[in-house]
Amino acid sequence: MVTVTNLLTLVKTVLALPRKRVNGAVSLLTGWWLIRLLWRLRILVTATLVVLFAYSTLGWVGLVLLAVLPPVLSFAWRVLHPQSHTWFVNRLLARHRLRHTYGSRWDAVMVACNLHVPVPGGDHLTPTLRKVTLAPVGDVLHVRLLDGQAPADFARQADELAHAFGVPEVRVTSAGPGRVELVLVLLDVLAEPVILTDVPPVTDLRRVRFAIGEDGLWRTRNYANIAAEVGGGVPGSGKTAGETSLACGLIQNPAVQYVVADGKGGEDWSWIAPRAAAYCAEDEDLEAVLRVVEQVHGLMRHRLKTQKATRGEANFWNLPLDPNHPAVFLVVDEVQTFTDTKGMDNDTKQLAYQITARLSVLVKKGRSAGIITRLLTQKPTADALPTAIRDNASVRTAWRVMSKDAAEAILGPVVREAEVSPVDIPEAMRGVAVVATDAGRLERVRFPFVDEHTAETIATRTADLRRELTAFGASALDDQGANDDGTASESEGEAAGVRA
Repeated sequence: MVTVTNLLTLVKTVLALPRKRVNGAVSLLTGWWLIRLLWRLRILVTATLVVLFAYSTLGWVGLVLLAVLPPVLSFAWRVLHPQSHTWFVNRLLARHRLRHTYGSRWDAVMVACNLHVPVPGGDHLTPTLRKVTLAPVGDVLHVRLLDGQAPADFARQADELAHAFGVPEVRVTSAGPGRVELVLVLLDVLAEPVILTDVPPVTDLRRVRFAIGEDGLWRTRNYANIAAEVGGGVPGSGKTAGETSLACGLIQNPAVQYVVADGKGGEDWSWIAPRAAAYCAEDEDLEAVLRVVEQVHGLMRHRLKTQKATRGEANFWNLPLDPNHPAVFLVVDEVQTFTDTKGMDNDTKQLAYQITARLSVLVKKGRSAGIITRLLTQKPTADALPTAIRDNASVRTAWRVMSKDAAEAILGPVVREAEVSPVDIPEAMRGVAVVATDAGRLERVRFPFVDEHTAETIATRTADLRRELTAFGASALDDQGANDDGTASESEGEAAGVRA
């Protein structure tokens, strides 16, 4: 009754107002409504005004120019500066999809996937769709969560979200406190090989491109303060090819020297011989392999003893990179050839023990000396890849393997609870591997492929950057011996190298 009375009072008051005031109020409300309508149709209104202006100024010629000039200017912009053109076009597409593709049905999707929060009165709250960005694999929806929600809530509903948005897959990643990113996957970028006809040089060892992630973006590694990396996979999984593409970028840096011991005894690494400080492709002569490893070990000891006095810092990575004090990468491919003693005679076993011991020391102490030891194997077992070495390697890469035990031998126990596993990599997807992110989460990546001729061209082109390790304090390969304490002799001499 009170409501009806108040309504009648309001009607009487309005009717009692002077006609001018009523008309003014109506005009004001009508004007505000028109302004809002024009703002909502601003694109259509602007386009119409531009067309009318062109026609009124130049007639039909103006309309023709209006139809021809924008595509021509866009094409010229794309040719002259493709980066800014792509950024601008993607930004326009992202804004359009935010409003018309996803924003228009966001509320309904959240309710259908049970990602809303009911409130008293029959209403509900939904997470906020903040923006949309474009990625090589599809659209990325940036979402602000409601209080009490977590990324895991969206991960549990990933299949429902994929059906609701009409895409094959939705990947959910945390983007910080209270935020989540939904990647609407339209393309599996890991399905096709990535072939490089040339490799850009690595200029910063703290940001080294090595593979492409599932989002289509390059992944990088920070090799500063890294002592060792282990990697494994069955034959033909793309292990050596992946390492080749990485090495092709690194050897173009004058502050990097490469040492390779190839346990296959073949020519998979022969392309790097012109650029390698030392290269050994012996799979049976373990004495030759030991000499190469001893030389790197001797350089490490020399740096640990003299680096602070000569350069002012005990840690190599606290100093600027210098070609006169290069970072040294020691790659031991098919390391099980030198560490797995099954079937070896006693003399060969002793050599294998010495190689394993030296590698273990390099893995544990090489970080401060700027020496990164990289061990690769097709037999990722405790015999071939001792846990004392694996557990001290902070970078681990698993190409396709046949068993969960093999996956754990490379990646460690974290693989047991991970959503991705190298066991699940199809045989046809050569070059795909599982690596750990900076946050410790496992993800799939695809290493690029560089053919042998391209790699050899890069190595030959950069051969003048090659330096003997003796120039930095290591003993010569021909002078390798042992002191009374079992350490390598540090006498200077001209290194002959071990070349296949």
